[in-house]
Amino acid sequence: MIKIMVLLHSAVGAGWQTPPKGTSLKTLGEAEEQGLIQVRGEFQKRQMRLTELGVQHLERDRKRLEARRM
Repeated sequence: MIKIMVLLHSAVGAGWQTPPKGTSLKTLGEAEEQGLIQVRGEFQKRQMRLTELGVQHLERDRKRLEARRM
């Protein structure tokens, strides 16, 4: 789950973007399976974007991290 959270935190908005360097196909597949991202393309041209569920999950985690800092 930690790798998926790193993937979600690396996203810039909900538009199509390339996954962070070093992201495995397994991590992308798990996040897609959980409904957090959508994936398109193959090999070097693979792209991802956050789903509505992914955006909500990311917002909750950011709030949790902010509360932890205080």
